Order: sequence, then structure tokens, then C-alpha cells
Amino acid sequence: MKTLPKRVYGKTGIRMPVLALGGAGVFGNITNRKLGVEIIREAVESGVEYLDTAQQYRDSEDIFGEAIEGIRSRVFLSTKSDKRTYDGAKRELESSLRRLRTDRLDQWIVHHVSYPHEVERLFAKDGAMRAFQEAKEQKVVRFLGVSGHNDPAVLITMLERFPFDMVLFPLNPTEVHHPKSFMGDFFKLAQKQKLGLAVMKVMGIGRLVGQGKLTVSEAVHYALSHSIHTAVILCNSLQELREVVGAVREYKPLKPDQLRALEERARPLTQEIAGVYHTWP
Repeated sequence: MKTLPKRVYGKTGIRMPVLALGGAGVFGNITNRKLGVEIIREAVESGVEYLDTAQQYRDSEDIFGEAIEGIRSRVFLSTKSDKRTYDGAKRELESSLRRLRTDRLDQWIVHHVSYPHEVERLFAKDGAMRAFQEAKEQKVVRFLGVSGHNDPAVLITMLERFPFDMVLFPLNPTEVHHPKSFMGDFFKLAQKQKLGLAVMKVMGIGRLVGQGKLTVSEAVHYALSHSIHTAVILCNSLQELREVVGAVREYKPLKPDQLRALEERARPLTQEIAGVYHTWP
């Protein structure tokens, strides 16, 4: 059986599998706990290490906490906080650790920073960035990151103001057609800073794949053919997980003309897909 390819996760130096498991969707509903636990554990057995969740995904942290009990050392555990104040972020970290049944995080992400006023609030004297810095200094958190899927200019400001270890942003064949594409100046800066580059929305929240659209393999191979390190993909069933794992194991880099062809096929879906997670100008 082929193993999942690995890439060095930016300046962290960690060799990271190129497939990571996202924690929204089915993992946000406690009534699906049994299925969620099964998906997570099978993902780990398939070679996935990076597990991505967030306080804002309802019951997700509780489900991940149950799933990784006894195998905590095998996973790279990442969660997020969208709190913008020091007290709010600190309380949320304590809650995340409790729900995830662990005493440490491999990564903690400032969640979906979208507007300039959020940046100023985060870096205020009583802003959340102080809680993020403290957590890393106290070794409760190993790496710090930031995520965004609305405006790359806002993420550029975040990267200029703080030495993050990673960044999480959208990448799929429609992204290059968007007026506020993350594949321009933002991507160049993130590469220059040698950050761990994790991407999301690889299948456009499911709207990019299906009959008359792209296949799962095409969407996954498109993302991995860029100089990113891992793709955070949501799987709502064991079948979806197995399809994605199979696509990653079969991955071969796409040539420039193949990338352009996928972008052109996806162009008609750009406004529909981006409207879900971008602010369309």
C-alpha cells in the first residue's frame, strides 16, 4: 500500500503528510459521534497526522478528543480560536484543551481574520495575540498560525505584524479567477517567510466536484501541484475519506497546461464558490 507523500512543513522542520483532516461537517454534530470517531481513527491509520478542528465547530473538539485518546502522540493536533480579546482567547484555550483531552496543542490558529479592524483588535493591549504569545512561551502550544478566507490583504497585514509559523488559506481552481485571489502577493509573502502552508476549500466546500464538474482527484491533485505543504480536507463519511486518501496516494504533479485546463473548466463556478467564503467585490 502506498504511503501518503510528505513535505517539510515550512520553518517548523516537520515532515508533514500532504493530507490533513478538517474538523467541521459531520464532526460538528455530537449525534454523529460514533461516525466521527471512526473517520478520524481511520484517517490516522491511513497516514494522516494533522488534525484540524476549532472551538467554533460546535461539538468537533469533543469528538476529536475521544478519537485521539490513546493515540495522541501519533497526531499533529491543531485547533483555532476566533476570540479577539486576551481573556476570551485564554478561556477558549483552556476549554479546547479540556475538550480535546490533552495538555498541549501542536498548533493554535487565530481563526478567520477577515477585516482590518480585527487586526487592530487582536494586537491591542488586551487583544488575543497576547494570549497566543503566552501559550507558546509557556509551551502549552508548539506553533502559532493564522487563517483567513475572505481578504488576502488582511492576512498580509497579520504576517507583517507577527512571526507566525503557519497560515491556512483557500486554494482550488477557481481561486486564480477571483479579484482578491490568495495566490498573488499573499502567497509570495507566505513563501518568503517560509511558513507552513496549509490550504482549505480544496473542493470548494463540495461545490467544485460532481457530475459535469471536477473529480475529487482533479481537485486534490490541483492543490498538491502547488508549493504548499498540506491540504486540509473535510470528509463526511468513510467513503469520502477513502476516496480522498486514494487520490493522494495516486498523486503525480500536474503540468502547467493541466493546471490551466482545470482552472478554465472551473471558471464558470468562481462566483458561486467564492461567494461562500470570499466577499465578492
